[in-house]
Amino acid sequence: MDPKETLKQHIAKTTSVSDEQFDFIFSHFKPQVFKKGQTIFAAGDNIDCEFFVVRGCLKTFYINDDLKMFILQIAKPCWWASDYNALYTGVKATVSLDCITDSELLCLKAEDREKLCQEIHAIEHFFRWRTNMGYVTAQKQLLSIIKLM
Repeated sequence: MDPKETLKQHIAKTTSVSDEQFDFIFSHFKPQVFKKGQTIFAAGDNIDCEFFVVRGCLKTFYINDDLKMFILQIAKPCWWASDYNALYTGVKATVSLDCITDSELLCLKAEDREKLCQEIHAIEHFFRWRTNMGYVTAQKQLLSIIKLM
């Protein structure tokens, strides 16, 4: 399936937009291709976009002062990945994002996301729903860690 259709079906699971609206939405995404092992961004970088995985697999990870790696997320097709703290607050990235496999991504800049949300109510709903589900997942992960203590 091509990137445009993959994203369209992903959005359609949450909300509906017209074909014209979707064409406008998709025009804000930049296709990017990365090879297995390639770094998309590293801790210390400035982050200005989030990535939708069309094909492939990514890992978001943190390396502590003892150089121990902690994997925070494995992003498979139809998942999103970024350093959201850096993306939304403007601080430098604290995590890194690498390709586990050859990957095809769609990059959405934060400013374009805001523009889309202001102009298309349905896409604002989509991103709000996605953010809410992210909070749910983060809470579940924290509770799993606490239970191990």
